[in-house]
Amino acid sequence: MRHSTVGKLVTGAALLAVVVGLRVTAAPPEAQALSRPIGDIQVFATLGYPGHPGGLAVNGRTLYVSTSNADFDRLFDTSDEIWAFRLDTGGPVQTGTNPILVPRQASAQTMGLLGMALDARGRLYIADMNGRVLRVDPSTGVQDVYGMIPTNTDTSFTDMPGFVVFDTAGNLYVSDWSAPIIWRVPPGGGQAQLWFTDPRLAGTYGANVAGIALDPSGQNLYIAAATQESQIAVYRLPLAHPDAPHLQEFHRYTDFVMMPCEPDPNVQTIACATMPAFGAGGIAFGASGKLYVALFSKQQLSILRPDGSEALRFPSSDENMMLDVPVDGPFAVAFDGRGSLLVANTGDATIGKGPDGSDPPGGLVISDTWVVLDAFVNDTAAPLIRPFIP
Repeated sequence: MRHSTVGKLVTGAALLAVVVGLRVTAAPPEAQALSRPIGDIQVFATLGYPGHPGGLAVNGRTLYVSTSNADFDRLFDTSDEIWAFRLDTGGPVQTGTNPILVPRQASAQTMGLLGMALDARGRLYIADMNGRVLRVDPSTGVQDVYGMIPTNTDTSFTDMPGFVVFDTAGNLYVSDWSAPIIWRVPPGGGQAQLWFTDPRLAGTYGANVAGIALDPSGQNLYIAAATQESQIAVYRLPLAHPDAPHLQEFHRYTDFVMMPCEPDPNVQTIACATMPAFGAGGIAFGASGKLYVALFSKQQLSILRPDGSEALRFPSSDENMMLDVPVDGPFAVAFDGRGSLLVANTGDATIGKGPDGSDPPGGLVISDTWVVLDAFVNDTAAPLIRPFIP
């Protein structure tokens, strides 16, 4: 863990804290990327407070990053953020709406934003882990509630939307980290409907259905589910037959990987020790037909061949500890169009603001593990469905 403390001079609004804490490392030039070995990991960008990048979405040469609050350490923040970065330089997009602040609905919320999808107009559809799906126009910052989970109480305890994906008809599928359920929001928005549930998708709270993605045919939904302790599995389910007999296991991770935790008791040690109780993160198909899986609880990335066998897993625990910024709770994944897989790295848990919005004693802690990683895989994204939505 590496971090610095922001003192009392950084005590303004959340936006000011983020801007002061932001450091960006540009992705390597395209010519250099061609010579990189598969599995090489570098830092694309580092975010300041509130950190915890969660969701990623690429539109042209812009990368959108949402803040996830995945370590349960930002209970009293008043908003989450959506950042926009230039893929060519790694720098923040210079607009008046960057970052976009997304107000929270309650005075105390355990979680933030996670998975994102795009429509044909470039609007973002974002899983709010407190029971909603939001729609945000990044060109204006205008936002509205696009979908509601029926059990929603504005917290993540009754339902926790994780990742989202569109089909060609404009239906939006939503994974639920708090239950073995996949929801479906109809075209145009509204209340989500229970589309599929099965006990094979079950894990623990915060680790049921994680990443979801449509294969290049647009006909099959791939689902990453369960915990490391119960064995993370990836399933395939045809959209035309969302029933138990058609749920097929694509790959199962039978190994157990545990990163060493700091010996001194602190908030990072607690987060590290509880990691095996969680499961996977986001998944995405490459143009090659391979499926890329973020293994949140294993601190690794996995590449699965079209036949379901594993082509590569990286980094190893020893390799991870040697990185300048280790893979730490990888969440969403997205391709940069130049051969790299971008990975949202949750990073360290730290002490956030108090109930009155004040900084903790000693000031806010900014961790340089709150990054978007650039992992070279020599692949680009499979076509993504971006429907026309009213």
